Amino acid sequence: MKLYPIAAALLCMNMYAQQQNKPQANQKHLQELYLKYEKDIKKARKNSKLMGTPPDLYNEEDYKRTMDPITGNVNFEKLAKVNKDILMGQYKAAQPMSFIAGNQGSAAGKIINEPWIERGPYNVGGRTRAIMYDPNDPTGKRVFAGGVSGGLWVNQDPSVSTNEWQPLSTFWANTSVVCITYDPTNPQTFYIGTGESSTSDVVGSGIWKTTDGGATWTQIFTVPVTYASNGVRNGNFYINDIKVRNNNGVSEIYAGVSGSYVGISFNDGWQGLSQAGLYKSVDGGATFTKNANLLAMNATTNVVSTTGYSIQQIEIAADNSIWLSTRSSRFSNIDSGGRIFKSTDGNTFNQVYNVGNTGSRVNFTLSKTDANKAYAFMQGVGTAEPIRIVKTIDGGTTWQSTSDVPQVIKLPKATDTSIPANDFTRGQSFYDLVITADPLNDNTLYIGGIDLFKSTDGGTNWTQISKWSNNNAMANLAVSTVHADQHAIVFNPFNNYNTGQMMFGNDGGIFFAANKESIGAVGGMVARNTRYNVTQFYGAVLNPTKTPANEELLAGAQDNGSWWLYGLPQPNNFLTLAAATGGDGMYPEYDDQDLYEISSYTNNSHYLLNSTPNANYLISTSANRSLGHFVNEIALDRMNDVFYSYRSGLTLFKTAGLSSTATTFTNDQINVGTAQSGEQVSWLKISPHTTASSTLFVGTNLGRLFKITNANTPSYTSTVLTSPAAGTISDIEFGANENEILLTLSNYNQISVFYSTDGGTSWQNKEGNLPDMPVRTILRNPDDPNEVLVGTELGVWGTANFLSGAPTWSSVTGNIGNVRVTSLDYRPSTKTVLVSTYGRGAWTTQNTNTSLATSETSAVSPRTMNRVYPNPSKGIARLRFNNTNHSSVDISIFDKAGRLVYSKKNVKSDEEFGQKMIPGTYILKAEDKGEIVFSGNFLVIGRTGGDDD
Repeated sequence: MKLYPIAAALLCMNMYAQQQNKPQANQKHLQELYLKYEKDIKKARKNSKLMGTPPDLYNEEDYKRTMDPITGNVNFEKLAKVNKDILMGQYKAAQPMSFIAGNQGSAAGKIINEPWIERGPYNVGGRTRAIMYDPNDPTGKRVFAGGVSGGLWVNQDPSVSTNEWQPLSTFWANTSVVCITYDPTNPQTFYIGTGESSTSDVVGSGIWKTTDGGATWTQIFTVPVTYASNGVRNGNFYINDIKVRNNNGVSEIYAGVSGSYVGISFNDGWQGLSQAGLYKSVDGGATFTKNANLLAMNATTNVVSTTGYSIQQIEIAADNSIWLSTRSSRFSNIDSGGRIFKSTDGNTFNQVYNVGNTGSRVNFTLSKTDANKAYAFMQGVGTAEPIRIVKTIDGGTTWQSTSDVPQVIKLPKATDTSIPANDFTRGQSFYDLVITADPLNDNTLYIGGIDLFKSTDGGTNWTQISKWSNNNAMANLAVSTVHADQHAIVFNPFNNYNTGQMMFGNDGGIFFAANKESIGAVGGMVARNTRYNVTQFYGAVLNPTKTPANEELLAGAQDNGSWWLYGLPQPNNFLTLAAATGGDGMYPEYDDQDLYEISSYTNNSHYLLNSTPNANYLISTSANRSLGHFVNEIALDRMNDVFYSYRSGLTLFKTAGLSSTATTFTNDQINVGTAQSGEQVSWLKISPHTTASSTLFVGTNLGRLFKITNANTPSYTSTVLTSPAAGTISDIEFGANENEILLTLSNYNQISVFYSTDGGTSWQNKEGNLPDMPVRTILRNPDDPNEVLVGTELGVWGTANFLSGAPTWSSVTGNIGNVRVTSLDYRPSTKTVLVSTYGRGAWTTQNTNTSLATSETSAVSPRTMNRVYPNPSKGIARLRFNNTNHSSVDISIFDKAGRLVYSKKNVKSDEEFGQKMIPGTYILKAEDKGEIVFSGNFLVIGRTGGDDD
């Protein structure tokens, strides 16, 4: 079978698998990989109906930034072993770092395991596809939810707006959760599917299973990662859906697997294409068997292939039959998408519908009361019919369709005048497409694309029940404002679905409806993102004039705009949130005198925000604003008020006059040098050691480094320095002077950390024991040159002996988790470190011993620290108040699954509380009149009374 054209790129990449020792030779080879990659992306786009859309453009660029410069592969499978090694303690810090809160001067050199303070956003969520009410909660309130790059979370009762979501474990931070289900024969057993095939934003890691209601998890359904002769990476990377059927007391697990590829909307190469199909297990997931009857047709030969259908969705009908739908295969000649199948025995599946578009993604819903009734929502056939809805009342024998003439069922029509009348997904049906029938009334439907709609007559008529903004005609639409791009619709099953409650997952997180009957009214749906911090930040920066007591930072988020987080930290340590600019938020900057700040949208859409009412474009023309990368490289000379941004090739835009009150600026260009084939700018950095003029350092995706002196003037000089290695320069930092340069590369299978003491003439390898993973950012402690932090694909790492020949690196990510770190920033005046992550928001720590008193995380500011002691304990402890405003508090202790295991009200300072508990890690929360005064880990090492059984 043949691949889309991009497959040839990876095949060629594998053919170049010889190490070349000279940097220049490696750069030449990397050029060939880039050029082939770009060429085949263009061909693939031309041959596909899908176009690159956010966050896919970011993923396409990130593939190039992280690819192995020898093979062209992105070896993300290496992260699994590193993650495991971290959990086993292999990279545990051996000595404290004064750079990190609480470690400086700590007693007996104690290592603080949770030194980072979560700053937010507190009530802004992120893309969510998986929501499940806990079947073990007798009150029907507890809910599990998963972020596509933020892991698994639990909320005790999201119907209450102040109730917080809690991450089950920092381990989940880098896990892409896309579906969750439970075993009806044993509700303590859950299964989670990982990997988002629609965007490949985070590659999956198979299936995860718990048998104790979410307290502990085991990875199942994984296969060794190998490469086929055609360049395809084999593995179970994308589990689109999982369902468990009770077949006469036997639990049958059905897993729908898909493949993906880098190009149109996908990241990390051709992967899992041959593993696509339906898999079944009858032994609790110990073994899975691929269904040999669900094999797609080869369009070239018109015979059945050996490739399984790419499965989109699986459902169990009221008569216990199994229905499933498909999506497109990434093999160009495999007819996979657009189909619905049905089976009564779980082995033989019969096709009951085919839209006639092999690229179509199909989602569907089944009646809970009538096994013959079903509805499906899918990509249609051609530009004249971008989407289609169909309905059957006879088990799939016949179907009504929105393509029928005359129509019986119809498409919803959006009020938004920018959305076509025949496509309320606005061309994104490959991404946001969901339909669900009311379990108590199968004529009532809920459907989502950009916005949400409701029908009470089986799809004949529709009413819009949400709007993503007040643009154009939507300003007069009296419905709830709900974030755009819908992915999940879930009913509360408690009391046989009679609560009337619903949950929705979209790009803005989670929304809740208390009463489905009034869902279309203003306030009928409300956000429930309290502490659901799965925000994907591309970058963040501290305001250099602020302090932790009056903090301010600016951060740019995927699909959620740019945000200020500011003010006195709240009792739970989060900062107040305010929107700066909308759309996609990218890299930000601050002036050193707080006269202005800069937020960014895509490419060269950069805004200056100052005392004037409106944001002002820094680049004057729309044509120039379309240049640069999707997440575009920028640098700000704070001393001279000059802004630099990437243009194309090896050219930059330069914008001056930022500190003036005018709303127009002086625009110019800089030619960094002669670009080699395929070469682009990958990082910009202003030297802090030259203040009278701009000295700008420019890194490229070939590993070349340039130094531009007098960059703020027409008579600038650009000099190419020695290249440390072939790869993408991801960050540049400085030591005590301009000769000391710290530099990182983000590629797999390449040295990631370099150090120069002679201004870039020669370089020292500072990789040490750092695992093979992308390193995206670096930060040095100005008070101790031996202490350095790096932001990686698996959290924050640090060393206390950077100047040694082989530094010892340790995972210091602590309570942030093993999530992608996108930026590190430092404010010397307050010794504050800021971390931005792609999936867990923003965090800070201070280079003092005042932020944390013990290994737990206080929910109040350092000046009013409360602490639990002893911790660890045998189940009995005390809470000491350092804030005299609290006379007593209410104590709650939860296990790792989020279940309440102990509570006590009106506990006074130093008063004993607790009970016998199974040894393990718990979450302890203390509240005073609704104010959280403490939240942190409570470690139980043995039961009281010497009973440790």
